[in-house]
Amino acid sequence: MPAVSTLTDEEKSRVKSAIPKSLNKIHTAALARVYYAHPDPNDWSYAGLQGALAFAYDNTRNAFYFRLVDLVGTRGIMWEHELYEGFEYFQDRPFF
Repeated sequence: MPAVSTLTDEEKSRVKSAIPKSLNKIHTAALARVYYAHPDPNDWSYAGLQGALAFAYDNTRNAFYFRLVDLVGTRGIMWEHELYEGFEYFQDRPFF
């Protein structure tokens, strides 16, 4: 079954412009919002950031990143998080 993207062609173009192919390898991207749970890990809050979340490998830093790209304005990459060696992920929902 072929993969179905949630991004339009214009949105994909914005992601590729913000995360240039010459320096990165984009593995996938989808619409997303950023939430945080600090200082209480059980109390989630919306950070006010939304756009296209790309999972990419940065060739200059030799590391994987989540990068959130602005799809409405001109801010480019608004947020990023490195998936450093030893990074642990616990799936708390079946859809994430």
